[in-house]
Amino acid sequence: MNRETAFWSTVTALALAALLILYAQDSGLFEREANETDSTDGDTSPDTSGNSTEGNDTQEANSTESQSSTADSPDPLALECLDHSGLARHDHVSLKIFIDGNPYTVESAIGIQTDICNGNENNMHTVHTHDDTGRLHVELNEPGNISLGVFFDIWGHHFNETGIFDYRVNATHEMVMHVHPSNENASEENRVTSFDDYLLQNGEVIEVHYRAKAN
Repeated sequence: MNRETAFWSTVTALALAALLILYAQDSGLFEREANETDSTDGDTSPDTSGNSTEGNDTQEANSTESQSSTADSPDPLALECLDHSGLARHDHVSLKIFIDGNPYTVESAIGIQTDICNGNENNMHTVHTHDDTGRLHVELNEPGNISLGVFFDIWGHHFNETGIFDYRVNATHEMVMHVHPSNENASEENRVTSFDDYLLQNGEVIEVHYRAKAN
């Protein structure tokens, strides 16, 4: 009798176990557990590009940092306005800018009618333009020097050895600058490396190139 009771108890237990397994399958319990396991594994693995989330954050931070502008901290001369009643200096410089070989227009009226200088004949920035030919008017009430970077500060654009406007030096592109008389052409002999620190001189032609590096 005891053996028979034990036998039927075992059969009953196995039947209950089978019913529980069938119920769990019908309820999708096993699928949910599998999905949760996959999700957990995905949280610790790299993305499809092979970069971790931390790597992407670092890249975004570097990108933001690389786009900082020199115009955010302008030279004090960029904030001065002229009194044309007496000029100690009035020179002209030609500025030519090329982006990947294409000419970039130096706009007219840069340094005229701004938030700092109101644009009348006695109130313009120390470096300004009247047309879009790239002719810079360099003017001072007192004798002194003005660097090319002052003009870009007035214009409100980034400019130094790291790049120009929103273009930056990188693995494929470089910044090159030439300074020469109007009757000469750009060459290795008149290439300079001072960029924003270059002191403007009357009658010179300045060529700024953002270009692809030579192979």
